Amino acid sequence: MAIMKKEKEEFKTKYNKYKEKLQELEKEAKIIVSVGKKEKEILEYAKIKECIIKIQKASINCNIAILSQVIQNIRGDAYISDARKEIYSIISDFLNLAKIDHQSSFTDNQEFLQKISKTNPIQRYHLMKALNLIINKIYELELPGKYRWSLPELYQKFALLIFIFLDFKLLEKTKNPDMEFYEALHNHLDLLIEILQKASQEYRSKYELASKDLESLQNVKKNQELLKRIYNFIGNKQEENKISLALESTKEKIDAILEKEKKEKGTKKK
Repeated sequence: MAIMKKEKEEFKTKYNKYKEKLQELEKEAKIIVSVGKKEKEILEYAKIKECIIKIQKASINCNIAILSQVIQNIRGDAYISDARKEIYSIISDFLNLAKIDHQSSFTDNQEFLQKISKTNPIQRYHLMKALNLIINKIYELELPGKYRWSLPELYQKFALLIFIFLDFKLLEKTKNPDMEFYEALHNHLDLLIEILQKASQEYRSKYELASKDLESLQNVKKNQELLKRIYNFIGNKQEENKISLALESTKEKIDAILEKEKKEKGTKKK
C-alpha cells in the first residue's frame, strides 16, 4: 500500500504541472476565440492559432495518459479521450469553414486559401505535419482502448483537412524542384495520399475485424475514389491503375452485400 501511495503522489505532482499548462492554454484559446468572433476578417487566422493551441493541449493529455500508465499502471482513458476531442474539434471547425468532402474539386478550397493568404505552403504543411504526429500518438494509445474503431473516421476526416490546406493550383504549377515551395507542396501531397491510404486500411480493418457493415466498405470506396482522382491529377498512371483495381474489388464486395440484402428482403416478403 505504501508503494501505491508513493506512485499516486508522484503522478499527482507531475499531473498538476501539466494541469497548470492546460489551464493557461485554455485561457489563451478563449481570448483567440473572442477575437475571431469580433473581427470576422481574421476568423480563419484565429482558427489556425486556436488549432495550434488545441494540438498542444492534445499533446499534453497524451503525455498525462502515458504518465498514468507508466507510474500507476492505470490506462489514462479520460486523457486520451480529451486529446481525441481536441483533434475532432480542430477538424470540425475547418470542415465547417471550407465545406470540403470527398467529391470536391481540386479548386473548391481556393476561397478558403484566399482567406489565409498570409500563410505560405511551408507553414500550412508544418501545421498538417504537427497534427499528423499527435493523431498518430492518439492512435497508438487508443489501439487497445474502447474507442479503437473511431480511429478510421478520425483519419478520414483528417485527410479532408489536409485537402483543405493544400493549394492544388499552385502544386500544378510547381513542377521544378528548384521552384519556391516545391518541397513543401509535394510533402503536403504525400501526406494527403498517406492519410487517405491509412483511412482506407483502417476502415477495411474495421469491416473485417469488427463490423462487417456496409458503411465501412463505402468509406473505403470514398477514400479510394479520391486517391484515384489525385493520382490522375498528378499523372501517376502506375498508382492510378493500382488503386483502380483495389476500387473495383471494393465495389464488387459492396454490390455483393447489396445483392444479398435484396434477396433476404425478398425472401422475408414471401
